[in-house]
Amino acid sequence: MRKTHMIWASIALVSALMTGCGGQSAQPVAINESVDKCDVCNMQIADDHNATEIILKDGKALKFDDIGDLFAWIKKNGTEKIEVKFVRDYHTKEWMNLNDATFAYDKDFKTPMAYGVYSFKDKQSAEAFVKEQGKGQILTAEQLNSHNWEMNMDQMEHHGDMKHKEGDKAGDHSQQHDASKAGDHSTQQHDAGKAEGHSTQQHDAGKSAGEHNGSAPSTETPASGAGH
Repeated sequence: MRKTHMIWASIALVSALMTGCGGQSAQPVAINESVDKCDVCNMQIADDHNATEIILKDGKALKFDDIGDLFAWIKKNGTEKIEVKFVRDYHTKEWMNLNDATFAYDKDFKTPMAYGVYSFKDKQSAEAFVKEQGKGQILTAEQLNSHNWEMNMDQMEHHGDMKHKEGDKAGDHSQQHDASKAGDHSTQQHDAGKAEGHSTQQHDAGKSAGEHNGSAPSTETPASGAGH
């Protein structure tokens, strides 16, 4: 009997030690906007509530600009290598385990890749947001696995048009700047030409005056000899 107790005590001790050694769970990695790009679409990741992460079992962090891209990665690669999935609260940007969050979806909710899903720390916050917006549906983490992950292409086209217009504005500004530089250069050349012409005129006037003063014929009549 005593031997049995000793065995169970040993098992409990080993379990406690194993739990202690592995007690440090995977943590989310901070977003660095200057270098971080989405592991699916390769777009720059904003340090906002839309950012999501997967921490793999080997410790590698995969980062996504939209929760839809996180699920796109899972669809392609499966879940076998995943240690934990992180999302951020819509209001506070606080990181949280995806399985503990509640979600709100509407095709018109604006997200980087137009998947229209926001994350909330609890169901009450998600429901309050949907009520405030007057649209949207509540989803659980489990329901996300069967969610129809489709982009709102109208939103994507609008996003593309905005970027295109920003590019056009930048191009117009650059052209105006170049034209202004060209105008300044032309004006400088014109002013330099005028100055050079003025200098030439002064030089010619000086030559004319010199020639006039040095070679003008004398108007005096030579005196006649007295003995003639």
